[in-house]
Amino acid sequence: MASKLSDLLELVACLQASARRGDWKSSGELAATLRQQNPPAGREELGEYLLRLKEALIAAKVSRAHTAVSLANLNTAAARLSAAATFNNTRVNLVPSRQEFGEAADF
Repeated sequence: MASKLSDLLELVACLQASARRGDWKSSGELAATLRQQNPPAGREELGEYLLRLKEALIAAKVSRAHTAVSLANLNTAAARLSAAATFNNTRVNLVPSRQEFGEAADF
């Protein structure tokens, strides 16, 4: 049984590592593999397994939240850049041509 538990815990550790990296494809594959496995039968082994699964779930939620914040920051920066570019283009089109020194003034 110890080898079965260690195999399950290794899968959970890999799942947690891929979630921290934001590798969602790999995380999905590992989660599918875990679903096909039987949980440990012993009380202590089951408790350890569930604790590790809970830690992996927390790591995945934190990674997903961090990714969402990063995406929101990028979207905000893109909107600001677009607004600045629009402002600059508008300003360039409104600036009257300057009178050069020595030219006659139009009054």
